[in-house]
Amino acid sequence: MLQLRSLQHLLILSRRLNYARAAGDLGLSQSALSRSIQALEQQWGMKLFDRDRSGVALTPQGQMAAERAAVLLADAADMERQLALSAGAQAGRVRFGMAPMPTRALLPAVIAARLIDAPGVTNEVVVRDTDALWSLLVAGEIEFFVTNEGFHFDAPVPRVELLGHFPIGGIVRPGHPLLAEPGSGRTFPVLRASWTGLPLPDDIRAHMCGGPNVIEDFGSLATITASSDAIWFSSRYAAVEELAAGRLCELPRPADATPHDVGVVLYSLERRSPSPWARAIKQALRQEIRALGQRHP
Repeated sequence: MLQLRSLQHLLILSRRLNYARAAGDLGLSQSALSRSIQALEQQWGMKLFDRDRSGVALTPQGQMAAERAAVLLADAADMERQLALSAGAQAGRVRFGMAPMPTRALLPAVIAARLIDAPGVTNEVVVRDTDALWSLLVAGEIEFFVTNEGFHFDAPVPRVELLGHFPIGGIVRPGHPLLAEPGSGRTFPVLRASWTGLPLPDDIRAHMCGGPNVIEDFGSLATITASSDAIWFSSRYAAVEELAAGRLCELPRPADATPHDVGVVLYSLERRSPSPWARAIKQALRQEIRALGQRHP
C-alpha cells in the first residue's frame, strides 16, 4: 500500500535531484532517504532515478511517478484541510428548518454572521409549519428545526433543546382604539403566523372578532397591521424594525396580567449525532435570542 511519507520522499528528491539537499529538506540522513527510494523501486518493480557521478536524474517511470505523487499529496493535504475546517464548522453544508416566527426574528442576523464567520459553509433553510418540519426531519431531509415549545412527537424519539424565550403579545398600528381605551369591550380581527399549538392569551382573545387570520408572510402581516385595526399576535422580536420606526406599537397588557412568553426549541432526532455545523447554528441562535432580550427588553 502507498505510504504518503514515501511519496513525499519521492517528490522532494525529484525536485532537488540531489540526495544531500533532499535529505536535508526532509530532516533525514542520506542513507535513510536512499533506503526509502529503493523500497519504492522494489515495491513498484521499476527504476525511478538514474544515479551516476554527474548526479541524479529521473527516469521516464520516475517522472510519471513523481507527477502522480504530487497530485496525491496535494489531494491528501486538501482532504486534511477540509476535515479540519469541517470539524471546526468552517466548511461543509447544513440544511435545517425553521417555523415562520423564529425565522423572522432570528434567521437574518444568524445567517449574516455565519456568512462572515464561516463563508465555506453552505446554508440551506426550509421555512414551514411545525408538522411539515417534523416530516422533513424524520425523512432525513433536514438535520434539525426550530419552533415554539409545546409539541409532542413520539416516534422516532426527538431530542428537544431549549434555545431561549420570546415575549409574545398584541401588536397594533399607532392610533389603534385599544391604545386609548385598553379596557373597552370592542373586538377586532386578529392576525397570526402559523404557530400551531400556541394559544392566544386571554386578554387578546377577549378582543378577537371571529377566528384568527393565519398569514405566514411576515411582511404582509406587518403591512396589514399598520393599515388596519387588526391585532397581530406575535413577538416584539419579530417586529423590531417596525416598532423602532413607530410604524407599529405593542398593545399594553392589563396591569394584573402576568408576562407571557414562549420557549423557542430546537428539535432533532435522538439517534442522530449533531454535526459541527448544527452545533454552530444552535450556539448562534442562543446568542441572538440573548442579544434580542438585551436590546429589546
